Formats: sequence, C-alpha cells, structure tokens
Amino acid sequence: MPASSLSSPHYRRIAEALRQTVASGSLLPGDRMISARKLAEREQVSLPTALEALRCLEAEGLIVARPRAGYFVRQASRSAALLPSPPSPRPTPVTMSALAHSLFSSADTSLIPLGAALPDPAWLPTSALQRTLLAAGRRLEAHGQTYSLPPGRLDLRAQIAARAAHWGARFGPDDLVITAGATQAVRLALRAVCRPGDVVGIERPAYFGTLLLLEDLGLKALELPTDPREGLLLESLAETIQRYRPVAVLASPTVQNPLGASMPVARKRALVELLASAGIPLIEDDVYGDLAGEGQRPPACKAFDSDGNVLYCGSLSKTIAPGWRIGWIAAGRYHQQVLQGRQAGDWAGVPLLEAAASEVLASGDYERHLRRMKSRIGNGVSAVTARVEASFPHGTRVSAPCAGFLLWVELPRHVDVLEVHRQALALGIGVSPGPLFSPRADLLNYLRLNCANEPTPRLLGAVEQIGMLCNRLAQRHPDR
Repeated sequence: MPASSLSSPHYRRIAEALRQTVASGSLLPGDRMISARKLAEREQVSLPTALEALRCLEAEGLIVARPRAGYFVRQASRSAALLPSPPSPRPTPVTMSALAHSLFSSADTSLIPLGAALPDPAWLPTSALQRTLLAAGRRLEAHGQTYSLPPGRLDLRAQIAARAAHWGARFGPDDLVITAGATQAVRLALRAVCRPGDVVGIERPAYFGTLLLLEDLGLKALELPTDPREGLLLESLAETIQRYRPVAVLASPTVQNPLGASMPVARKRALVELLASAGIPLIEDDVYGDLAGEGQRPPACKAFDSDGNVLYCGSLSKTIAPGWRIGWIAAGRYHQQVLQGRQAGDWAGVPLLEAAASEVLASGDYERHLRRMKSRIGNGVSAVTARVEASFPHGTRVSAPCAGFLLWVELPRHVDVLEVHRQALALGIGVSPGPLFSPRADLLNYLRLNCANEPTPRLLGAVEQIGMLCNRLAQRHPDR
C-alpha cells in the first residue's frame, strides 16, 4: 500500500485510543502493548497504519520498542537512584588520560570482554564482508590502493544520506564528509566550533573517549544532568547554559554511552530548538543510533535541524565493521570548516573500504544484519541483567536501556570500582569503572558492562565473579 494511502485520521484515532488506555492505568509501566499485527486486525486497518499509531506513542515517550519483543509502556525514570547530579555544575578541566592509560595499559585480547563497548566478533557478518571487499577490489582494480580524498567517495556519501532520509535527515551527499570513525568526526566537529580553553557541555556520565578528546584539545567540560532513560534534562540544561554559556553541547541523544538513555522524539526536537535559540551548536554523536527502534529507527536530532546548527556524527563501528573505521559527519553550516580540518589533518581515506561499505549499505545486507544483531543484543542484555540482579550486592541498581548493549550499574556507595577493576583483571575479566565517565573521576561506585557478547556459561560466570568481588568489598564496609 502506498504511503499516501495511509489516512491520518485512522492512525491518529488509534493512537489516541491507545493513549487513553495507558493513561487510564489499564496498562502499567513495563506492560506489553498489543502487537501491531493484532492491533491492525482489531481496528481493521493495514499493518503500516497500526505501526504508525504505535510509533506516535513511541515518539511521545509513552511506550518503548524492544527488539523482537514488541512495544512496552515506558517505566518511570529511576534517575535519582542511578545517578547523582554533580554537587554544583561548573566547567571542569579534563585530565583523564593518565587514569585511562593506567586502567587500559594492557591490550590483552584474552580478557572476558565485559569492559570494551564492542560487539562480539562472532556476531559480525565476516564472510559477507570479505566477499564484499573482494568484489570491490575487483571493481576498483588499482584505484582501490590509492587515496580517497576528502570529502570521501560519492557512492558511500549517497548511501549514508539515503538511509538517513528514512528517519528525516535534512542533508544530502554533498553535505557529508567521510571520516576515520566517529571519533575523528567528533574531533573535527569540536575543532570547527571550539578553541582551547572553551567550555563544552557534556552528559553526566559521558563516554570516556569524549573526555579524552576534550583533554587533548584543551577544552573544559560542563557536566549536564542526564536521566538514565530519557537523556539530557532540558530544564536543567536551559538554566546551565544560561549561566555558563558553553560554546557547544556534545551529546548522544539516541542510545547514550554509558547509560543507554534515548531521548523521546519530542524532547529531541525541543533540545534542537533550545540550543538553536541560544546560538549554541549541538554535536550529535549518533554512533549507536542504528541499534534503536523496532524496524524503522527513531529520528536523530539532525532531523529537526532547520538552520545547520547540528553537527551530526555517525559510523559503522558499533554495528557491522569496527575495524573498517568508516565514519561520517554532516556538519551543517560548519561544513567548510570541517572539510578544511579533514584536508589538513589525517586527510586520506581508504577507497577500498569506502567502496565496500557503500555496497553493504546498498545491498540490504546491512538491514538484515541489524535485525539479527538487535535480537542477539536483547538476549545478551536480558541474560547479563538477570545475572547481575542475582549475584551483585543488595542495593545494586541496574539501568534498563531501551536499546544498545551497555548496562550502567550502581553499586552500594562504599564499593570501590577501581578495586573491582583491578581484581577483575587478575581474573582475566575486563570491566569499565565509573571514574572513567566523569571529568571529576568520581562515580566510584558505578560500573559499565558490555552485553554485546553471546551469553555463554563462561561469560555469565564472569558476571557472577564480578558480583562476588563486589560482595566481598561491600562486606568490608557494611552500611551502619
């Protein structure tokens, strides 16, 4: 059925009825919604119309989609329990490199990977990727061994723009610059809008790679209160930016690392409008965005950018090919500065990898892979969460991410996660301790766990071992 045949009154009428059902209390937080198929049968409408009604509620933040499980009534936020706000938000110099080096000085690939935020290599379509590389090599011949000059291959930029158009992106191939992963994209964005000594607003907690970038560029971090389910708290953000006037805000509104938070669509729109009205650019790190949503992924903030104020960064590193280092940036009105930065720095891309990535995106293999991967992630998150709840100390709290593969764990306040990290390494287990995720290096009773691995007995046994370590440390200083 063509999209134009979907009657707005139909899906809006159905969405309003569902909205009233949720508001009445007939469905409680965490309850499963009626499936799209059953909803279509009950309302005697097409399946796309039923899906559109459910997506309306998802956009409003009333329900959430879980891969291969359906839609569920959104649970109440647990932000107060899972993350204390900073005592007094203020710009903070970033000095993370020494801590990060001390924690990750060993590149031991035999560690049970509960620390690094990477998908299980066994989950990647290695054979299909190798076939694509061979095909691209035959097609490019000698040209595959030369340079790909900025802004990168047009065929790849066209595929990225075409995919983004499905969620409402307002950029085309000529607005994109291909980068060596999302980290380079974010670095280029920061260099385009900031100067050494400037203040950048970031989520609390924030991805430690972001903090390392800020330190390297001589920037100060302004931590912004962030809800573990709904992302940046806009009311606090409005007050903070009015007081401190950061030159930019760097955030991951869809599947935030480490919380797993995703802002409802209406709040994304409000975030874009708030920062645009304040004249503060938004650097949007959307590296996990393709892992969100049941079927069609939710829109990024870039979908609501009407004046080029959002510098949108993405990559394939968390979904299909971390080692290919394929990333991109749609920098809006800062496009020329970003392009010049790409030309002046590590300016040459790899044409063979760019051509192969373009073919993967064009073939439909990427969408099939995403469906399989989201199903596996859902199983991994459920298994690790259950083992944490069963084996960690009393009083432990665990985030419930709507998408992505990261768990944010709050331990009793006297459990020192740096000691947990040290003892876990001795057992051959990697974890990511909370101090890595704040420029203050506080968050001493928080851990991030990676769930993008097959939940084998060995992996779940490692989770139990971490729980035993935490229990022993908790017993040293019991609550009085």
